[in-house]
Amino acid sequence: MTSKFTPIVKVRKQQRDAVETRLAKARFEKHELEQKIISACKDIEMIETPISGDISLMRMSRERLAIIRKIKDRFEEEFLIKENEISQLRDKYKRIHLEFEKIKYLEGQDFQAWIEKAKKDEQLDMDEISNMLFANKDKN
Repeated sequence: MTSKFTPIVKVRKQQRDAVETRLAKARFEKHELEQKIISACKDIEMIETPISGDISLMRMSRERLAIIRKIKDRFEEEFLIKENEISQLRDKYKRIHLEFEKIKYLEGQDFQAWIEKAKKDEQLDMDEISNMLFANKDKN
């Protein structure tokens, strides 16, 4: 049995599932960025700047350190953007889930009304049958 709300429930469920999938993907990407930031921090800590020796080695070391810091900064910016995206997706998921639950409730109410009507119709039919049987009993 389908109600007038069944297609709407189906669409809302698809929307909710799509947002849920995007949210899971964004969380995974955030976790990956977090791991990249940790890795970049470890790389920065491992770089040893030469105290003495050839100036070109010192420049290369400083240049490498600057590049890794820029990469780390870029990862941190992406991390903040991803956090914002996750927050927005979480809010969107809550809103869509609430709409889904409302429509699902209305569908349940519609089914309940249909069941009540079917029970009432069945009771009327049973009454009519009993009246007919009672009338036939008197004739015989």
